Amino acid sequence: MFKKTMKFVAATAILGICVFTLSYIYVLRTTINTLETDASMEKMRSRKYTDIIVGGSDNRLESDVLTKDELYNVNYTVYDLPKYAPYYGQKAYENYSAITSRPSKQYKLQEVAYTDEYGFRLYQDRYLIAVGTYFNAPVGTYIDVELANGVIIPCIVGDIKSDRDTEDNNVYSLSCACATEFIVDGRIIDPYTRGDVSYIIEGWDSEVVHIIVYEHNYFDT
Repeated sequence: MFKKTMKFVAATAILGICVFTLSYIYVLRTTINTLETDASMEKMRSRKYTDIIVGGSDNRLESDVLTKDELYNVNYTVYDLPKYAPYYGQKAYENYSAITSRPSKQYKLQEVAYTDEYGFRLYQDRYLIAVGTYFNAPVGTYIDVELANGVIIPCIVGDIKSDRDTEDNNVYSLSCACATEFIVDGRIIDPYTRGDVSYIIEGWDSEVVHIIVYEHNYFDT
């Protein structure tokens, strides 16, 4: 009888220890998840945007720096990039000297653009880039290129990729599998790159995950 009682006590003690251990693990995991969530929210709250328009369906954060037009509460659409096996984050470039049609919006935008020290073409501190028709963003549209590491590159559409030069979704170029092509002065940028501008600016070496297209166009102002 005594042995049975001792076995029962021992079993109860072991069960109690197991329950305590499982409860402790649950509390610990819950605490860690809460801390991670809080950290993610804090990171989101502290994200800084340069020349980003505010507004849209998910109330994006207000920018510390607005454009010269003091853009505010402009609607936008966020496009997720479809998966494409050959894409690993590369960002090609297009020489602005290839834009030769004077009546075109592409050419008119280059007339007000300037070249930075690396050879990138910009307007109002926004990089001029070419994107595919998937994004429904005509030349002059203000867009933001969001990378997987959280970096956001403020841009303006300076050219449109031809559908015949892109894959079925009309996002990635067939020649280089890139989603974005930055418009540059080839005479300046050549020493910095061999076809991929991802390594010129710190933080750009990351895949594009979203393109934010604003309902604002240079030619509408």
